[in-house]
Amino acid sequence: MTCRFCKQPGHMIKECPDKPPMICENCGDEGHMRKNCEKPRKINRDHVADVSADDAWNKIKQAAIERDVDDAKEAVEEYIKAVDGDITYRQLQEALIDQGIGLWLIPTERSLIQVFTNMDLQGHIDKKYTISYRFVEQADRPRELEGWPKSRDELLSRLDDAGEVVDRGVPLCLNCKELGHISKFCTQEKTERSDAVKISCFNCGADGHRVRDCPEPRVDKNACKNCGKSGHQAADCEEPPNPANVECRKCNEMGHFAKDCPQGGGSRACRNCGQEGHISKDCGQPRDMSTVTCRNCEKQGHFSRECPEPKDWSKVQCSNCQEYGHTKVRCKVPPVDEADGVGVAGDGDGDGGWSNADAVGGGDGYGNQNTGGNDGW
Repeated sequence: MTCRFCKQPGHMIKECPDKPPMICENCGDEGHMRKNCEKPRKINRDHVADVSADDAWNKIKQAAIERDVDDAKEAVEEYIKAVDGDITYRQLQEALIDQGIGLWLIPTERSLIQVFTNMDLQGHIDKKYTISYRFVEQADRPRELEGWPKSRDELLSRLDDAGEVVDRGVPLCLNCKELGHISKFCTQEKTERSDAVKISCFNCGADGHRVRDCPEPRVDKNACKNCGKSGHQAADCEEPPNPANVECRKCNEMGHFAKDCPQGGGSRACRNCGQEGHISKDCGQPRDMSTVTCRNCEKQGHFSRECPEPKDWSKVQCSNCQEYGHTKVRCKVPPVDEADGVGVAGDGDGDGGWSNADAVGGGDGYGNQNTGGNDGW
């Protein structure tokens, strides 16, 4: 056993004869610790500039004229230091009122977390109201009306029990949520933190361990969905289609394609009349406008060219740069050489403005399955 203060063996620091008296970090007196201190805090104002009271007061006036909150706070601190802290918030506000200075110390009740408190100019903590610096006496924001002082008398009365937000300087136990100690020295039973971050494995998806500690074989998330091998995608796979590894796009179950889905994924019914055996472009029935969806406003009953709503440019795709929000007429990217075979199907008319899915066939809202006509199915 070695003392942490004198580095001599045979005793601990609390029994060290050379250890100086215990100094309270709150009040500066000897014989007790900060967590047990009930005296006012000894405020250190060494960081505040040394100026005369008159100069500080003139600076307060100028800050109020310029409505500069930062300068006002700095000037108030300098004035308080110049008078050795021998002034209260109420006395300061009364002096400001008497001299017609438009600076107001507004006390309002706020909810503070445990490790913070309100402290006045003399170091007394646990004050009820929190001070804020304003340049108007009345609330100028509707949401502040409820907590604002209703009169000048109430404002001055509140200043007797007001202060600025400071750190208590006392630790908060994360186990019992009480002040004065940390969880390491907590005497209460350890509790599980509901707000603690959970560790989840990216490989197996289970909680409680990381990928490096996972007992399951590593899974390649980017492997081919058809054969399960790495290095290529399903679109480039040379193996025959394996339904066992296929996820249906209709029901999201494994083992079959959408066209073979038992829930009806393979229907080739006409989008106009609903009968099977033909598609909408070959349909002989009159146009059913209830099945038409506008590409612009997403409402049914009309085409985009007849839409009464303003054009939604977020759905317009440029045939030159493939970006959304403009046509190729306003495209800032150099034109793509059409001789290279680069372009968007259905945009040969000078940019219809819609994406590939909508451009094919010139219809309304049915994607790549539309292969002809202007019927929008």
